[in-house]
Amino acid sequence: MASRLSSFEPRLFACLAEGARIYELSYAMAPSMPVYHQHIPYSLALHRRHGDPHPAKRPDGSSFANEVIVTSGHSGTHIDALGHFSRNGCLHGGIKVSEIETRDGYRELNAADIPPILQHAVIVDVASARNVDCLEPGEEIAVSDIEKALTLTGGDIAAGDAVLIRTGWSKHWSDAETFIGRRGGMPGPGEKAARWLVSRGATLVGSDTPAFECLPMPGVSVHAILLVDEGIHIMENLNLDEIAGLRRPRVIFVALPLRLVGSTGSPIRPIAIA
Repeated sequence: MASRLSSFEPRLFACLAEGARIYELSYAMAPSMPVYHQHIPYSLALHRRHGDPHPAKRPDGSSFANEVIVTSGHSGTHIDALGHFSRNGCLHGGIKVSEIETRDGYRELNAADIPPILQHAVIVDVASARNVDCLEPGEEIAVSDIEKALTLTGGDIAAGDAVLIRTGWSKHWSDAETFIGRRGGMPGPGEKAARWLVSRGATLVGSDTPAFECLPMPGVSVHAILLVDEGIHIMENLNLDEIAGLRRPRVIFVALPLRLVGSTGSPIRPIAIA
């Protein structure tokens, strides 16, 4: 079974107003960035430097440099492929992990299967709705929080929307231990809120935390509900502060996952157009 994401929708650009801007929703990837402790850290090292010996001398004086990058598909701002989570040995659509898991990753439901993303998105600013800079560690987001946040923009969640939840957690980006939840967990939707988003027709979700759910987990895994049961991709570590401040009921959302065959996730550089 495929995810709920559809292919490009060019008609979206017809609604762009003159003077629309592009808003960056990602973080720059660097070794100093916080990475959830169950994923390997990001690192970059130069493999060849300008001035290193080359097989053939270049008479024009030119040279090149390149690098080696080591990263998890879940480092920085990223999207989860459907193969990222299982329940009782099965992935989305009832596919058995044992049938598609190989040394080189997953033959199905991997990051290469995620299409380019171009769709409407609703920004749900729960932190502002609660009149706080940032939610507390381990604080569960309820349906009522999402509904209250929607009143700030006069927006609503329609079938096919992406839903991007701001908790204010970006405040802790430079404090890795807090950001990855080692000081009491992190805020996020609970089971009821996740199922409510599904019932409203959301086809993609994301947040400004490393885990799109409340941790410690108060009940059923939100990741399992969305990825395994519903085929809904999850994006994490979004930078939503600037776009949330616009108070727009809906924006155009664009993200291009890397076509990483076998991978359970991919770094992305998402943008909003508003």
